[in-house]
Amino acid sequence: MASSEYMHVMVEGCCHGELDNIYASVKEVERRRGVAVDVLLVCGDFQSLRGEADYDALAVPAKYRELKTFRRYWTGEAVAPCLTIFVGGNHEASNQLGALFYGGWGAPHIYYMG
Repeated sequence: MASSEYMHVMVEGCCHGELDNIYASVKEVERRRGVAVDVLLVCGDFQSLRGEADYDALAVPAKYRELKTFRRYWTGEAVAPCLTIFVGGNHEASNQLGALFYGGWGAPHIYYMG
């Protein structure tokens, strides 16, 4: 937790795999408010696509199938700057998240609620 008596929580709506942009927003909030965000809650449509093979399990039209930045966090190329907890939505790679039926780590510092 941050060095204060409060827990700083940010809440994001749909993510659609845009973790780099979301984490940039987290850093900007931290800079402006002079706090450290303890946890980021993502409330659906996380799109934890690890690679093109996940397209077959993704419930979106083909024109919207695009790898975004989650893969970088899954491979360890990038690390989430704060604990990130997400709830799945209707645009998820059900093959990966189905294996985490009761929840689990989707990537380092990124937890799926199940």
